[in-house]
Amino acid sequence: MIAGVQNIAFRVQRWRHAFVLLCVLSLGLPSFSQSLSATLKADSNKILIGDQLHVRLTIKHSKDLQLAIPKLVDTLGNMEIISSSKIDTSSEGNNILLTQVYTVSAYDSGEFHAGPMLLFFKNSSGTVDSLLSNEVPVLVNTLNVDTTKPFKPIKAPLEVPYSWKEFLYYLIPLAILLLLLIGGYLLWKKYKNKKPDTYVRPKPKDPAHIWARKELKKLEEEKLWQKDELKLYYTKLTDILRMYLEYRFSWMALESTTEEIAAEIGDFPINDVAKKLLLETLRNADLVKFAKMQPLQDVNMKSMEQAFNFIEVTAPTENKTEEKP
Repeated sequence: MIAGVQNIAFRVQRWRHAFVLLCVLSLGLPSFSQSLSATLKADSNKILIGDQLHVRLTIKHSKDLQLAIPKLVDTLGNMEIISSSKIDTSSEGNNILLTQVYTVSAYDSGEFHAGPMLLFFKNSSGTVDSLLSNEVPVLVNTLNVDTTKPFKPIKAPLEVPYSWKEFLYYLIPLAILLLLLIGGYLLWKKYKNKKPDTYVRPKPKDPAHIWARKELKKLEEEKLWQKDELKLYYTKLTDILRMYLEYRFSWMALESTTEEIAAEIGDFPINDVAKKLLLETLRNADLVKFAKMQPLQDVNMKSMEQAFNFIEVTAPTENKTEEKP
């Protein structure tokens, strides 16, 4: 019943296209049928319900024509389109050959048809005309059912073996996750009991106060401030004092600023006289290093004297006697 209604509707549409074409021809528009042909050809004229049928559209036209192929999505004639291929273009002499394959089907029994297709084209002068292709009759049969035999049970789904490629989508992320877990565990095991590295500077062979006096004496002999190398002079001078604090009191003063030293100095057995000597020397040095102060010669000499005095005041009491190198 449905197929019959579809056939009637399509035949009305086909006759309408034919009528339009006759009207165009009756107006005296030139026909280009000699330079254009459109043919539909199917693999077969008989199929079972639901089977797929390939229908090939072949268009041959001269190079001076501009052709518009309709983009069919749902139906070809009264058959449903499953898919359509890309249009293949080739040359045949002075003509252009276009081919396209439609995969169609029908889901009811009866007489069906693939096509016809209505094509519009225009020549080089801009005149428009149309051409109707042939149609392919298709007989759609249903399965023969023997009603005298008992109904058979529904067959179970076929078991299709799995392919290893189907598991790649899942295996690759799992493998990456497993590698990350293993790597994380190994790193955790490596560093869980590892103590943080602590840098300990090697101590000199001489006691701290002896070492400091020797270093101050070397700096004094370099005569850096006399050569206008004030920043280098005060940098070396304060580094010696800070290293002395580390060797003498195990105080990591080399990494501390002057203000940090001033805040922490109360934690060490250093009297007020020594504190004043140290902090005054460090602050004068900061003014030279960071504020680019140009101190007088007396200040440069005084800074060295204060450094020596600080070492003398803070040296162990049993080693107060000056040791000559």
